Amino acid sequence: MSKLQYDQYDVMVIGGGQAALAAAISAKEEGASVALVTKGKAGVGGSSVISDSVHSAIFSPGDSPEQFLQDIVEGGRHLSDKRLARALAEECTVRVNELESKFGISLEREKVVITPGHSYPRRVYAGTGLGKNITKPMRDYAMEIGIDFHEQSAVVDLLKDNNEVKGALIQKGKEFHIIYSPAVILATGGFGGLYQSSDNPRDVSGEGIGMAWRHGAILVDMEFVQFYPYRLQYPANIDVMTKVFAKGAFLVNDQHERFMGRYPKKELETRDTLSYAMFKENKVLIDFSGVADDVLQHDSPCLYRLYQKGHPGEWIMSPVQHYCMGGVQTDEWGRTNVPGLYACGEVTGGLHGANRLGGGSLTESLVFGHRTGKMAVQEKSMGDISDIMDFRIDELKNNCSNIDESETIKKVKKVMWQKVGIERTSLSLKEAADELNLIAINLENENNIHALQLRDKVRSAWASAFAASVRKESRGAHKLQDIKEEKKEWEGKNRIYKTSIQFTPAASKAEMP
Repeated sequence: MSKLQYDQYDVMVIGGGQAALAAAISAKEEGASVALVTKGKAGVGGSSVISDSVHSAIFSPGDSPEQFLQDIVEGGRHLSDKRLARALAEECTVRVNELESKFGISLEREKVVITPGHSYPRRVYAGTGLGKNITKPMRDYAMEIGIDFHEQSAVVDLLKDNNEVKGALIQKGKEFHIIYSPAVILATGGFGGLYQSSDNPRDVSGEGIGMAWRHGAILVDMEFVQFYPYRLQYPANIDVMTKVFAKGAFLVNDQHERFMGRYPKKELETRDTLSYAMFKENKVLIDFSGVADDVLQHDSPCLYRLYQKGHPGEWIMSPVQHYCMGGVQTDEWGRTNVPGLYACGEVTGGLHGANRLGGGSLTESLVFGHRTGKMAVQEKSMGDISDIMDFRIDELKNNCSNIDESETIKKVKKVMWQKVGIERTSLSLKEAADELNLIAINLENENNIHALQLRDKVRSAWASAFAASVRKESRGAHKLQDIKEEKKEWEGKNRIYKTSIQFTPAASKAEMP
């Protein structure tokens, strides 16, 4: 084994995006010593950095947290955990406004256009519509208040003592580092990078979910994966901002029929409805000829710049994987069922139910990052760590592996897109779960760090296919070709613990094992 270093902190945050930064800042402001560990550079990697910086807040006359709560529950097809949804609805405005008051980030409130699924205008653009303009000031602030950054550092595994998480083993290059901490917060994002067609960065690859599952964390809502409909595929791969569809843009198929004209809100239906409708068409084109140039420049600047280059042909749209509603189950304070392990952001599940409303992801990162960091400090109890040396480092040999990671990931991506994608069947999901399970089992026979990290990624994909194969209905983002209707008896949650799955009706309160 290579050189081993040791450190100790009150709180350890794993991740480098908006949720991780929010949690680390919250914990530090509670008086804790905090380490932030990320495989890239904090504030530069992850989904939040490349986002269009849309948050949700309550500022419209007549709007209220109670109305927002109702919208979240309805948008999630009645599967949202109401404890989490209420916390988001009640605290979103304070947390979003802090972007300006604490971090100096400019905010622009959309006071006219109502985002699909919302009852009032709630959209707040922060940092002129660029995610990095949020995470960069948050990173700077975190450094100023004394948070220790461990960057370019991959988490190999969690460190446990008597089934309590007490830190993690991390690797930076050829060096290994153990960080002891009585409170470890996972903020590693979802598993969107495991799809062939996704707008997620490649580093959003599900290993945090897989690692938590391996240590006994419950996973919830893993079958619900959101696909983003407002994505231009040709002549360039860019997001088209939703606002332009309220100001003259619309979609047509290859017969030049406005196929969304059959729906009440047309192109402003919820993402699951629009993505599925687009998927069923042979080709989908965007027509934005009715949008004034100055409006297009302001509301969708990337599309405007492309338009200015004078492309003479078709403008083809296609949905891509965008967000994972499922993940590690937590309560409203970020606590998992594993003592010492907390989680926030897209690595978690339960809040959004079967479908997430627009503007919910980054808002969730702020609200639950703040809550989780605060709770982790309040509950921490370091105790005696002198004897916590049962982590079997020597058994995880860092030798050369025969595994071709790129080929394995390529295979996983193909399975996820073709069999666990926008349109699924009961058979395709069963096949996907079996195939992914076999890949994971084969990796278990490899006793090295490389295989362990890869297995965690594969297990997050497997959990999504496994949960989806059990749900015998279509609901929200989960659309079965062979069972198209939503069924009342399936109004509840699938929870995965180890290799077993349990369905709990929405009216019941699930017990953590």
